[in-house]
Amino acid sequence: MSKLLASLPLGILLLAACTTAEDRAAKERIFSPEDPPKVLLAAAERLDPSRLPKDAALRDRIFSMPAEEARARIGSHEQKTHVAFGWSAGEREVKLAEDRTVALAGTDDFHVVVENDERKGMEWVRVDGTSYTRSRWAKFRERRRDRGSSDHVVESAYSTLQTFRDLVHGAIRLEPSGEATVGGRRALRFTASLGEARADSSASKLPPPVYAKDGPDPDTALRLAAAKNARPTSLVGTIAVDAETAVPLEADLKATLEVPADADGNGAATLDLSVRLDVSGKAPKIAVPEHMEDAPRPPGVVATLRAYGFEKEPPKAEEPAEPADEE
Repeated sequence: MSKLLASLPLGILLLAACTTAEDRAAKERIFSPEDPPKVLLAAAERLDPSRLPKDAALRDRIFSMPAEEARARIGSHEQKTHVAFGWSAGEREVKLAEDRTVALAGTDDFHVVVENDERKGMEWVRVDGTSYTRSRWAKFRERRRDRGSSDHVVESAYSTLQTFRDLVHGAIRLEPSGEATVGGRRALRFTASLGEARADSSASKLPPPVYAKDGPDPDTALRLAAAKNARPTSLVGTIAVDAETAVPLEADLKATLEVPADADGNGAATLDLSVRLDVSGKAPKIAVPEHMEDAPRPPGVVATLRAYGFEKEPPKAEEPAEPADEE
């Protein structure tokens, strides 16, 4: 018993020492500097664009470079793109052209404009962390409760080259075609041609989609089949990337994709796709637009319409009935 009592203080001291060491390590973790954002870590990575013809992973990396990484690499700039789609299936043709402008300024501000030849579009401005949005013909409205929507908008509008790469299933071969000066920056030019299509590796990273009991509706099933089974039959164009940072500065790409028919002979179609991209120097200063305040919508349909300037027409006065003819 005496030996046990004698060893007890030593055990308590060892336990206290261990606890103190664990507490110290925990405090160091809690109060240590935060890791840099992933986009800054990606922007710090050195990319060698001269390896583009031989490195498929680098091609994917550059074609899918997000807006925030491009801003971190070359600073404020403006990207303008023109995309044209032309679907044909038998005698039916569907065409659509879309213009996108993405201005990136400072460290967080941006101005996105998306318009198409169907007279539809949207505009999104973010200044000092506050967003202002509108459809093409509406007034700007303040959006203080953003919930990450602005980040999705700017990345989606900036991802034209990534969309092109995904539609052709990565079947892009690049060959060097010299150097040039684009927007005051030294750039490497490449000639694009049809390469070997690759399997979509992103499908395995996502959970399977959930459809209705009887599966997707016919139109959705047709679009899904087209995206999965379409294969490029031709691809031509050029692309120029910044020699120092590998940010795409110019692109002029065209591709034709064929969608095979299903087992019943339906669904065969052809897609003609073209993309033009230009990146200019520093983006203009982005200012807060004239806008409506972010006030809660009034309850009720009538009150909401009245708040937006739509007044209900007053009822028409009833005309007095004509007196009956006297017999």
